[in-house]
Amino acid sequence: MDGDFFFVMGGILVLAAVALAFFGIRNEERFPASRAVLVGGVAVFAAIVATTMAFAVVKSVDEQDKRNKEQAQEEQQAAAETGQPAGAAATVSVSSPADGSLVYQPDGLSANPGNLTIDYANPSPVPHSIAVATSNGNVLGETQPGANTKETLDLHDLKPGKYVFYCTVPGHREAGMQGDLTVGAGQNNTQ
Repeated sequence: MDGDFFFVMGGILVLAAVALAFFGIRNEERFPASRAVLVGGVAVFAAIVATTMAFAVVKSVDEQDKRNKEQAQEEQQAAAETGQPAGAAATVSVSSPADGSLVYQPDGLSANPGNLTIDYANPSPVPHSIAVATSNGNVLGETQPGANTKETLDLHDLKPGKYVFYCTVPGHREAGMQGDLTVGAGQNNTQ
């Protein structure tokens, strides 16, 4: 549907309102002339408004479909550039030392925007977990603490920026068990 239709209907609505006001001012003693004219006038305005609203809804659905197609094409293009299937999650691996030290290996990760899977291995008898948060502290996901475990943390629709990953066991993050996750176009996902 062409966007000009919306403007045409808006123009008709304005012209009808001006005409109604003009006739109302000229015949101010008895306006409208009868109840039927009043009902008919209201019906015409309601029909114009309803048509305009229906067009706006249809047009917005068309625009959303168009944006979704454009976004899908951009994702396919980005996937082609990185060699990863569109919509697939990149995977990074993080582990803790077997001796129970309060560190991650590595303590810095990088990834492309989009979906990300973090494979976390804790081979030690000391319980650890992994959580990811934005720079302002909003937690995007976390695993449950565990010892001698392997956990997977799936993050969806990461935007470019700086994030922090850390252990949720009380005292571990404060002792330095955290790292940086940098999300940006063209980042290397093979950490």
